[in-house]
Amino acid sequence: MENKEIIQELDQIAPLLNTVSKAPVQTIPAGYFDHFQVQMNPDTRNIQKEETPVVQMNQSRKWYTIAAAVVIFGVLVIGGFNLINQPVVSSNPSLVINMEQIAKMDINESVQALSNDAIDEYLKNANALAGPENSLHHYTVDAISDKTVAEISDEELQLYLSE
Repeated sequence: MENKEIIQELDQIAPLLNTVSKAPVQTIPAGYFDHFQVQMNPDTRNIQKEETPVVQMNQSRKWYTIAAAVVIFGVLVIGGFNLINQPVVSSNPSLVINMEQIAKMDINESVQALSNDAIDEYLKNANALAGPENSLHHYTVDAISDKTVAEISDEELQLYLSE
């Protein structure tokens, strides 16, 4: 009864398995090992075995390997401790960028507080880094006029700023 249930289940799950023969695939003839004989060459029967010398491995080389591993491990551990124990604030707190302070900062006030010399120096450096083809002097003021930044007079700038 169990075999019929197994066969039915195999037919449902994997029908190809029931088509495979259940007979053993590899067989040997009957009495094969009873008549098995090893043929030895008569010259090899009298050979005496030579003792193979035991060679000691170099123990000092093993110690060098272990010492090198310990040194590397020590360097990694010390580096990890130094990385973990770094101070949160650098030695000069004014150089630390605090994102909360930047978010609360009024950009207009900060720009107004800059001196004209600082702005000029920044623009000179920015133009030098950008190259002549990307200079601020090549950009037009607006889409209507073809006047570039370099062509605007100081009076026009003062008039614009007073508006």
